Amino acid sequence: MPHPLLIVSLAALIGAVIAGVGAYKVRDVNRWPTAEATVTHAEVRLAEAQRHQRERDDQQRRYLALLRFEATIDGRRIQSDNAGFDGVPSFTRQEDADAYIADYPVGSVVRVRYSPRKPELMHVGNASLPWGRIGLAGFLLVASLGAFALFSFKT
Repeated sequence: MPHPLLIVSLAALIGAVIAGVGAYKVRDVNRWPTAEATVTHAEVRLAEAQRHQRERDDQQRRYLALLRFEATIDGRRIQSDNAGFDGVPSFTRQEDADAYIADYPVGSVVRVRYSPRKPELMHVGNASLPWGRIGLAGFLLVASLGAFALFSFKT
């Protein structure tokens, strides 16, 4: 049976590759075409997380600001949301999430960037890189290398 540190190293490396590929697919977001989209749904949700009994009081609540919108691209009506690019924006205070949602009332028209390869993947707001995915890939890569280094020194 393989050593547990080797398994951890391999699993973290696989996670880093998956997160890295996800970030690579949207690397050109600043050059994506733009379209006008209509906001069809806007809501704030309390994020649900599995809680351990001992951590229940220490965990901070997270509020998710979910938007759905519809655009016509190349003659096709396409529906999307703000979760596909880098995840739904989350806030520690409900007031902040409500303020974010207030900028996108239902029925308003917003400019979105969409992936030329997959128009269902849209980004609303300022063009940016998917920092969440890039950070996750970096963290997992460091964890993978660290676990492999520990394995190498122990054997």
